[in-house]
Amino acid sequence: MDSNDWILTGLELIQHCRYQEAIAACKKALLLDPANEIAWLIIGDALYKLNQYQEAVDAYDNVLSITPKNANAWLNTANALHNLGQLTNALDACNNALSIEPTLSRAWLSKGMILRDLNQYEGAIRCYDRALELEPAIKGRETTHGIPPVPDKKKSSGKIYNPPD
Repeated sequence: MDSNDWILTGLELIQHCRYQEAIAACKKALLLDPANEIAWLIIGDALYKLNQYQEAVDAYDNVLSITPKNANAWLNTANALHNLGQLTNALDACNNALSIEPTLSRAWLSKGMILRDLNQYEGAIRCYDRALELEPAIKGRETTHGIPPVPDKKKSSGKIYNPPD
């Protein structure tokens, strides 16, 4: 098998939630083609699905060393960093994704969720609204993604409700 065959195998395995096997297949592709960004991307995605976020970031870093303008790798890095609680770094990675592909709705959604966790609710809602403009199928700002609404200052004390974890 050549590296593309191993990549296709890795893609099929990850689609069937067989993450360890997908990683193994893509590592075989990398033995044949060490600069194969798709193999690194699949490995990163599989590690992310296994909640191995730091290892996923490392794999995405390999993608970005090969193709620095890969918006999906930047976005996936942002999501993994977000899960690691590295919110400032996650926001930077998300902004990198958006600088490359400003119409990537998933990046706007992720940026909104990061801003939400940074207690920057108005910015979060602006990002979510932008995601909605780009992809109207995204619904339920408050319920689906946990972004609280900006309070109506006329009706509230100005505090924003932070739901319990």
